[in-house]
Amino acid sequence: MEETCIRTRRVCLARNEDRQQAARACASLNGIQGVISARPLNDRQLMLSYSLEYLSFELIEALLRELGFYLDNSLPAIIRRTVYQYLEDNARERLRLQREEQRLACSVDPERHSNSEQPEKYWSDYH
Repeated sequence: MEETCIRTRRVCLARNEDRQQAARACASLNGIQGVISARPLNDRQLMLSYSLEYLSFELIEALLRELGFYLDNSLPAIIRRTVYQYLEDNARERLRLQREEQRLACSVDPERHSNSEQPEKYWSDYH
């Protein structure tokens, strides 16, 4: 049986007054190589499908934070993210994929989406 590299994850964003945050996050993620689909479920949750060959959930989380989106930090959300990372580490080991081999290829402009004045260290690694 061949191992699949496609993962589908629910991403929960923190509560705030922005009713379009999930839609904006999806618009940002859809331009990234390895993202198969990103669609909003409601104003603070999105469903994301991506390939482990290009991305990891940890990398996607870092990108969302860099773009100014705040993730839900409730205990269930933290546990879910930890489980996602554990499962991906195991799958990557079985598939012999290394994090160092993954590069983010996207057309997202960090200045356009970010709330901060200077992009953080993550963006310098993506170019």
